[in-house]
Amino acid sequence: MLEMLKAIPLLQGFPDDQLEYILNTGLKRNMPKGTFLFREGDPAESMYVLIEGRARCFASDNQGKEFVFMVVEPGDAIGEISLIDHEPRGWSCQCEEDSSFLMFTKQEFREAMEREPHVKDLVVQNLAAMVRHLSTTMKNLALLDVYGRVRALFESMLIVEDGVEMVSQPLTQQAIADRVGSSREMIARILKELVFGGYIRLENKRIIIVQKLPERF
Repeated sequence: MLEMLKAIPLLQGFPDDQLEYILNTGLKRNMPKGTFLFREGDPAESMYVLIEGRARCFASDNQGKEFVFMVVEPGDAIGEISLIDHEPRGWSCQCEEDSSFLMFTKQEFREAMEREPHVKDLVVQNLAAMVRHLSTTMKNLALLDVYGRVRALFESMLIVEDGVEMVSQPLTQQAIADRVGSSREMIARILKELVFGGYIRLENKRIIIVQKLPERF
């Protein structure tokens, strides 16, 4: 569990004793599939680390249109910024499977920082790195066309299993559309052309990368 905390961007570089202190304050929460961990606009008083299961983080408008900007896997942290500021949740998080989380409150996190004030400098550095990552995401949305965003999404999720490159998790056409800010119909067309061109193969809802995706569609 300590290794999970070490991998959280906000906690990069924290000494082990600080991470142990934070870990010992965590509360375990079990959430069934379909449950909201929190909703956009809720008060933000805690951070969560996913232990088991899967969840999605998304924002939506009053017409029901969604943009999914993160699919949470075991070891991922959710809501770290709530430990720093006093703003409400800026997005919603819903469990896609039965899931277990460790919850850490804002008060406990701040007490951990007060124990060793130099840790605050680490938090500032880590926040800067998170902002840079967000800037890259926003740049992709602003400057890349839909295919470019699909390509960037696939490349960010590539894994190798038994010598085969593939996207790390099953993605429906709608799930891809939600994550790149497009329509399902456009995603269907892009996938069809990539299959026809011999760049990808679809097997049991998995996207297999046959050859490097083209720069342009």
